[in-house]
Amino acid sequence: MSTPSTQDGHAMGMRNARVVAVEFVTPGHPDKVCDQIGDSILDAAITQDPLSRVALETTGGHGLVMVNGEMTTKADLDIVSIVQRKYAEIGHDRSIEVLLRIVQQSPDIAQGVDDCAAAGKDSDEQGAGDQGVMVGYAIGGEANFMPQAYNLAKALTDRLTEVRVRGILPHVKADGKSQVTLVNGVVTRVTIAAHHSDTVGLEQLRADILKDVVQVVIPGINGDAVTINGTGKFVQGGFEADAGTTGRKLAVDNYGPLVEIGGGCYSGKDPSKVDRSAAYFCRMVAKAIVAGGHANEAVVKVGYAIGVAKPTFLSVLTPLDGEAAEKFEAHVLSKFDFRPKAIIERLGLRKPDGWCYADTAAAGHYGDDRFPWEKVVEI
Repeated sequence: MSTPSTQDGHAMGMRNARVVAVEFVTPGHPDKVCDQIGDSILDAAITQDPLSRVALETTGGHGLVMVNGEMTTKADLDIVSIVQRKYAEIGHDRSIEVLLRIVQQSPDIAQGVDDCAAAGKDSDEQGAGDQGVMVGYAIGGEANFMPQAYNLAKALTDRLTEVRVRGILPHVKADGKSQVTLVNGVVTRVTIAAHHSDTVGLEQLRADILKDVVQVVIPGINGDAVTINGTGKFVQGGFEADAGTTGRKLAVDNYGPLVEIGGGCYSGKDPSKVDRSAAYFCRMVAKAIVAGGHANEAVVKVGYAIGVAKPTFLSVLTPLDGEAAEKFEAHVLSKFDFRPKAIIERLGLRKPDGWCYADTAAAGHYGDDRFPWEKVVEI
């Protein structure tokens, strides 16, 4: 397994990029609402039945939510109530109609994923729940070992949510977006879309958001470098204004647009789906490399075939080159078991403790110390 040098822009792009622009969205954004709905159903299912198989897609908009997909579980769930309750908890006050099209998991998929102990095989040989490529990333010198621009964009939407929930700016509502542009590591432009009530004027809203959101996150930024609600107002939000779909915010869910993405979304999927569990594991390994001082940047990749436990490939990319890179890669990979069942058990993905899947869908899958894949492990 060869390891590209720092000249590989795909592998080491974050450090080499001169201009970086990253967006993030609040939990009330329609796409994120859909992600949280799917993961709230997953949370409810695995609370009752940790072996639940869940693969749900949610689409919502204009008063209607449809949950479509597969679920095999012993849990007794009122899914309509879960959906309606989550939408209200997020901060939207409109009623929604819920349609369900949920069937049991395909037996063709299940036969490859089921614990092979039943067939007299190694009990660790649970097959991957899907094929695909998963990517984990970490970079040194930044908070939570996440990219600088990502951290800033996320911090802006986190603050936008905070001023609403704490009543600091009561006219701010649940939907919203941020975008940050950096040139050579310096913030040059911030864009905010803030959902708001019709009780506040545009100029007052812009002044409030600049003072209590943008300048709190990025002190000293000039107001001329900030655009807030460029259309003039944002009174209609959530499913009242727009449609959303599970998994549409892939760059938001991962590391921003300059770090490659495996392709599969996370939300609405139980951990037998390696799209989710293996991506989390790759992040843990990448973070271990950087936090342990072995490299300032790391990309860890893994690929699977559906129904097969052993990965089709594994790769560790760091600034190391040549023989040193290959030796380091072999050393790292010898320390971790990438078989799906081993990942699920190591991270405790069937019995979340102190966190839930809906939390990951609301405000980012990475950088939160509550999540077990964010724990720094030794290599």
